[in-house]
Amino acid sequence: MAIKKIKLIHISVFLLICDFLALIFLGKTYTKFLVFDIYAHDLLLTIITILCFFEFDWKRNRLYSIEILIILSLLYLIVSFIRNDFDVVNKGYIILRQYAIFGYLAFFYVITKKLMTSSKAKEYTIKALYVFGIVCIVLQFVHIINLYVNTNLLQIIERNAYSPMVVMGFFVFISFVFTRDYLNQITKFFISVFVILLSISIGHDSAYLGILLIGISYIFIISNKKTKIAIAFTGILMMILILLFLPTFSDHNAQWRLIYWEHILSRSLSNYLFLGEGFGVQYASNTTIESLNNLMLSNGYNALILEDEKYLTAPHNSFLSMILHTGIPSIIFLLIPFRTIFIIKNVVRNRNILFLVLSLIGMTVWASFNVVLELPHSSSIFWIVYFLLSLSLKKTNLEQARKF
Repeated sequence: MAIKKIKLIHISVFLLICDFLALIFLGKTYTKFLVFDIYAHDLLLTIITILCFFEFDWKRNRLYSIEILIILSLLYLIVSFIRNDFDVVNKGYIILRQYAIFGYLAFFYVITKKLMTSSKAKEYTIKALYVFGIVCIVLQFVHIINLYVNTNLLQIIERNAYSPMVVMGFFVFISFVFTRDYLNQITKFFISVFVILLSISIGHDSAYLGILLIGISYIFIISNKKTKIAIAFTGILMMILILLFLPTFSDHNAQWRLIYWEHILSRSLSNYLFLGEGFGVQYASNTTIESLNNLMLSNGYNALILEDEKYLTAPHNSFLSMILHTGIPSIIFLLIPFRTIFIIKNVVRNRNILFLVLSLIGMTVWASFNVVLELPHSSSIFWIVYFLLSLSLKKTNLEQARKF
């Protein structure tokens, strides 16, 4: 029986590695590829999750708030299917596509719990994340060099991420650099400058904003109590200045987001924040969509929200999408696993936990300005890091409690 268990774990890990490699190197070509009318990534992720269910131990490494969130989302999903009259073509697909933001979470909860049953598997997963970050940086650098040779510098600073997953690799890589004891602070500084300059090629300000916030968080964590106050003040001031005076944070894209976010928050407030609207709903009202489309047209862009896109073009903030679907409780349940991070003694001195904390900070910034968790292109790495950190914090908290 033990041999069978090991083989299943090995198969699951192998398929997961294949999936990640495809996400990195093939990007949207892979996630949009259909196999028997099912997207290849979704099919493979389903197979991996099913394999992880064999000899699955629910009692071990449980995150009760996440399990409640999954059940809550499933209840909203069932109600969404019951209440909809399917008067829109492909309404069933739309409901499931919107539910993916919680579906991917559920899949990786199962997968990560399975990985955490073995201390060696956890250790190898952390090391695999290191390799992931390095590969993404190298791949983007080679990609940009190739673009420079074949085009010009102006085209390089446009939106040129090799793949959506590569962007997430930037946050993992810089977190890896900051948590390496064998690198001195000067080396870390110059590597950071290189990564920030390279991130400009991604074409999204939220990329280097995430990297910058990782750097500020790292300096804050390693500083003494007196210095923390100055760093916190300086960091907040820097963020405000960037948001206010950097042109790209006030251009048509920023205005588009603000209009959309205001609409989502208004709808959520009308539901007292605690009630969501379920799945298969139109993300924005026709009036808001008209304003968004007019804004893009007036700035010479034809990126319009039409027909089914009204149900698929999310508000470019994954957490607002969650609130719209299931209310503010979904965000509360997501935050609960981190409630002990400030009370566990010296938890930030644990190199692996610090690495995961910093990585998640950068990814959270990225997901707060883009459609990330709703889509398969790069949500996988977010949930892997999220659950590795959540389960690591829980384990550390239990170990500390036993000492007292």
